[in-house]
Amino acid sequence: MTRIDTRALGRLTGALLACTVISAQASLIVSPHTATRDGDLAGAAGASPDDAGSASLTNPAGVVGPLSKQIVGAVAAISFTAHYRDDRRGFDQISNETPLFINLWYGLGEVAGWHMGIGAYGSVGTAFDFAADGGQDTPFLGKLALVNVGFLAGRQITPDLRVGLQIAPNYAEQSVKLPSPLGPVEFDGLKGAGIDGALGLVYDPSEKLSLGLSYRTRGYTRLEGDGHVGGTEQDLVLDLYTPQSVTAAFDYEAMPGLHIMGQTKWTRYDDFESGHFDFEKSDPLDQPYIANATNRFRHWLAVEYTGLSNRVLRIGYTQEPWMIEPNAVRPTLFDTADKMIMVGYEMQYESYNIGFTYGYTSGRQRDISPEQNPDFAGNYHSEIRTGFGVHFTWKP
Repeated sequence: MTRIDTRALGRLTGALLACTVISAQASLIVSPHTATRDGDLAGAAGASPDDAGSASLTNPAGVVGPLSKQIVGAVAAISFTAHYRDDRRGFDQISNETPLFINLWYGLGEVAGWHMGIGAYGSVGTAFDFAADGGQDTPFLGKLALVNVGFLAGRQITPDLRVGLQIAPNYAEQSVKLPSPLGPVEFDGLKGAGIDGALGLVYDPSEKLSLGLSYRTRGYTRLEGDGHVGGTEQDLVLDLYTPQSVTAAFDYEAMPGLHIMGQTKWTRYDDFESGHFDFEKSDPLDQPYIANATNRFRHWLAVEYTGLSNRVLRIGYTQEPWMIEPNAVRPTLFDTADKMIMVGYEMQYESYNIGFTYGYTSGRQRDISPEQNPDFAGNYHSEIRTGFGVHFTWKP
């Protein structure tokens, strides 16, 4: 095998395996929201994280208050389309998938001034699935299930300040197939567990204004499994590091019942570069998880109107530029600048709430030239054509 073939082989393997935590397209590799009220607002609730999703994903200070006594269930389904075209190889395929996103929350109440709760959130059915094309006998395939379980605790420090912390173990499973110069690579059921955490606070300088600040640590997950490379059975280990981030947010009541929310998050995406694949018998496949990532800011703007009797209307918008450099983009790790809009409608009653969410996400087409990426040049495009969710809150 030539030196070029060996390097291409490793990059090709990393291309598919790197979809481990992807929720849609790569600019959404760190999901901007979950499936509760947080989803209605596209994730902009960091200064009023009073629902299960925003407290679990963004700011654990939200556990302080009524949330610590609630039970929440939420599910959302999306129609995700990814398109990759490489005219040099005659490869032109579309992947259509329908992942599910879940949220479960159980409030543990208040003990000695500490509010506590436990929340599970994650996705199942996320996949890039490109059929064989352009003389390629083996498809590109990657399937994922990833669930996080967050243990939250917080307390009211002063009448204007609440703080919270989270410890969040996770569990992941992944299956992959892809062609290589060593023969087909097939691993069905990589499994592993890991952990990260978060700190957050909410400060209310006035009755109309709330400010939120939170920090998520760098996470670590170790996935292991056995499969085949060119018919040779062997083990694979992936040490995956997920990025740390800092989020700052505000919630301003512009008029009675009308809240305007803004949020900015800085994510240290180059933490992904610390991750690494380790094949038992195929050393040329050993590669970094992502070879070249850029740290980015994601921005949000949202409106929530609570002035209707027992009804709440919400709309949120968020966007983020691509974070993987052109030389590291892969067919199964799409990285395009995304723009997302979400709308929500919630009915609130004395003992329960029920809400509905609808959204659309567009990823700008990205053309990668052979000079930028000799192995995976081409046109990349992805979008979430529809996303629909329902969330239920019980207030015992």
